[in-house]
Amino acid sequence: MLTPRRIAVHEHLDHESELTPDVLRSLDDLRGINRWLGGTLAYRTLVERVSLRRDLTVADLGSGTADLLRSLPSTHRRIGLDLKLGHHAVARADGEDVALVAADAFRIPLLDHSVDIVTSSHFFHHFDPDENRRILDESLRVCRLAVAVTDTRRHYVPLAFVRAVSATPLWSPITRFDAPASVRQGYTLDEVREIAAATGARRFEVFRMISYRFGLILWQ
Repeated sequence: MLTPRRIAVHEHLDHESELTPDVLRSLDDLRGINRWLGGTLAYRTLVERVSLRRDLTVADLGSGTADLLRSLPSTHRRIGLDLKLGHHAVARADGEDVALVAADAFRIPLLDHSVDIVTSSHFFHHFDPDENRRILDESLRVCRLAVAVTDTRRHYVPLAFVRAVSATPLWSPITRFDAPASVRQGYTLDEVREIAAATGARRFEVFRMISYRFGLILWQ
């Protein structure tokens, strides 16, 4: 009743290849959403749920400007994996403390079991169920401990919120389109469980997180 039908949408930021002013503003919007609407807290909580070690190697899929990786302790070895070189350029402008790699999530350019955790945040909703299964299995190939995923649950409450904000000039035009679209093509907890069950993970857990997000951990 509180779950809208899933609608796959091509988000504008995914198809912008140049760092236009609107793209830069949208990337800044995403950093603000992470900082102020719970994305950063959810990401850090997810990593800590896998391990409290302070010397982890963490590779983040769809890392964007690498703000989430930089929220982790600097004692971790942090690798940003993103297909868009422009996003890496923005991330690099903030420092060289994160290793940045141009990467296709379906063919991650890392050796088997070469990192402790593969993470992603607000990346899962971009793909259909079979694509997500393939990405999760590829992530399991390169990790030693677990794959950890967080994204917004598809629900009318976050959809109403982002639509309300999108009716104002607070966000860039790209974000005003992409934010509602990302919620509409998100997943429910049951749908995430079904996808996880089709992977080669030894075991998995799916759980609610703050701000209508879900967490998924696939264990090696």
